[in-house]
Amino acid sequence: MVDNFRRSIIANKAEAMVNGSVTGDNGVVLTEIPFLAQVNIRGNSDDKKFVAGVKSVTGLAVPTTPNSYVTKGDLTIFWLSPDEWQIIGPVDAQNDLVAKLRDALSGQHVAVIDVSGNRTTLELSGAQARNVMKKSCRLDMDPQSFVPGQVVQTRVAKAPVILQMLDDKPVFRMFVRPSFAEYLVDWLLDAMSEYRYSA
Repeated sequence: MVDNFRRSIIANKAEAMVNGSVTGDNGVVLTEIPFLAQVNIRGNSDDKKFVAGVKSVTGLAVPTTPNSYVTKGDLTIFWLSPDEWQIIGPVDAQNDLVAKLRDALSGQHVAVIDVSGNRTTLELSGAQARNVMKKSCRLDMDPQSFVPGQVVQTRVAKAPVILQMLDDKPVFRMFVRPSFAEYLVDWLLDAMSEYRYSA
C-alpha cells in the first residue's frame, strides 16, 4: 500500500554507493542503514529512579563516561552530554520504545523524544575505512585514539554527524541529518575512489 511506502532520503545514491565501494583485503564499503529507531532522552544520571526506569525498558544503564556507548542485544545508548543520551534501536521500534520509556519515567523531570526522522545512518567499513576517515574528519583517527566503544558529535567533511566506532575491522557509523546526507555520500565516495585503483 502507498501508506506503507518509505523511501530513503538518499535512495538515489544506492547505485553509486555499490559502484564506489571496493571489496577485498584493501577495500572500503559505504552503505546506508535507513529508518533505525532513534530516541533522545534527557534526565539526571545521578537520579536512581531515572537510571532504573531506563534500564527497566532497555536492559541498559545510561552511560556516564563522555563519548561512550553501551549495547545490549539490538539496543544501543549513546552518551551525548551529561544529561542527554540517544537510544538506537531496530527499524520501527521507536513508538514502542517511547511509550515504554514515558511510562517507566512517568512523574520524573525528563524528556523522551522520537528523533528517528532526524538522521539517516551511513556505515563505512573495510580495511581502508580508517584512512578514508582520516581524510574526512579532524578527529585523531589512529587506532589508539578512536576505538570501539566510542561515539562523538563531530563533523565529517564539514557535515555534522554523530560518529560511532563499532569495531576495529574497522566499522564506522555516521548518523547524519537528511539535508547533509547526499553531500556526505558524495564526499565519502570521492575519498574512497583512490582505493579502486590501488594494487
